Amino acid sequence: MKLFKYILILFFLFGTTIYAQKFNFKATNVSVLEPAGKGKPAKWTKPTPTELIISLDYDKDKIVIYSSEIQHYKILEYLPKEVTKVDEINSFICRNHEGITVKIAIILRLDVKKAQLYVYHKNFTFAYDILEME
Repeated sequence: MKLFKYILILFFLFGTTIYAQKFNFKATNVSVLEPAGKGKPAKWTKPTPTELIISLDYDKDKIVIYSSEIQHYKILEYLPKEVTKVDEINSFICRNHEGITVKIAIILRLDVKKAQLYVYHKNFTFAYDILEME
């Protein structure tokens, strides 16, 4: 029942245009994709358990990741929702407090019923497994 409620909340979160709402997520794992060197493919690190909060605030157009170094992102553009057979992807073009533009995507993995948040920087990517907090 809780899984159904979670999927229903995510559907309403991403299936319609929502304004003036704030959502909090709890990250349970984090992985990093870093370049392996010249001519070698990038590799994901082993998922590391974590307990941090991620805030998505539509009213203030911001995303905040409360890691050891708090990451503030201003949402500049809401990209169109992408739907595949196994994923629903909601993406945002954002700028951090240093003026660096990044892409952030919240991906609902329909086949395994889990959600992830990706932060795509130029040379690396963070991937967080997330759960919506009630």
